[in-house]
Amino acid sequence: MNTQSWIHHFQTNALVHDQIRFEDHESTLPESMRAPLVHSLAIFQLGESGSGSRLRRYAREVAPLENFRGYQRAIDLFICEEQAHSRLLGRLVQHLGGQLLRKQWTNSIFRRLRFLVNLEFAIQVLLTAELIAEVYYGTLYLKVPDASIRAACRQILRDEMKHLDFQRQFLADRLATFTPWGRYLWRCQFKLIHALTSHVVAWDHRSCLKVLGVSQSRFVQRCRQSQKRFQSRMDSLVAELKMTQIAHQQHHLADTYPPVMH
Repeated sequence: MNTQSWIHHFQTNALVHDQIRFEDHESTLPESMRAPLVHSLAIFQLGESGSGSRLRRYAREVAPLENFRGYQRAIDLFICEEQAHSRLLGRLVQHLGGQLLRKQWTNSIFRRLRFLVNLEFAIQVLLTAELIAEVYYGTLYLKVPDASIRAACRQILRDEMKHLDFQRQFLADRLATFTPWGRYLWRCQFKLIHALTSHVVAWDHRSCLKVLGVSQSRFVQRCRQSQKRFQSRMDSLVAELKMTQIAHQQHHLADTYPPVMH
């Protein structure tokens, strides 16, 4: 995993979010659309507001490994970017006349679920949220006629696409060490958790989706398509890494046991 390139990316991207000014755009949303939208955005804002202390602790477990040198710093910067999203969404909610949330039941479940097992599982749960967020913010960007919401969604979408690449590289490196059967089992449980989570999110944000003219089933379908695209790209990356590992092993064997000259 090229951690240094991710450190550079997160560092150069750090100041962008606070430069977006909502004061330049007065909202003209009708109340029937504004209220469910603001509540929905407040739920996502709460989900972005964690300190990341447990994720940092998990990251320290793999940081000493050769192919993850610098991962601890990359994770620190990734968490800072997630917190920048929280600030951005918080300013947006307040700009639209809404109130920030302190607790919310799906967010509480999500936080507990994220740290049940290990780093790979924590990253997987984060990844599930980011895949669904990609669909969510994309839907808002396309459906909401409000400059403030579109500006925030555009920036978060750009970041989330890079986050998906970041998580894909980490998981591919880890999955490349699994057996074929282990990778198959991982793929099955990932698909199941993603499907369950997308149904819960669609139901939890049903009022927002309704005012946008998007059915829950359509939202879930788009989430499923997003997960399939991600999985396909990760399978390709894992296959490339396996081929590289085999080539390195063959090269090592050739150096260790040179051909006998007759």
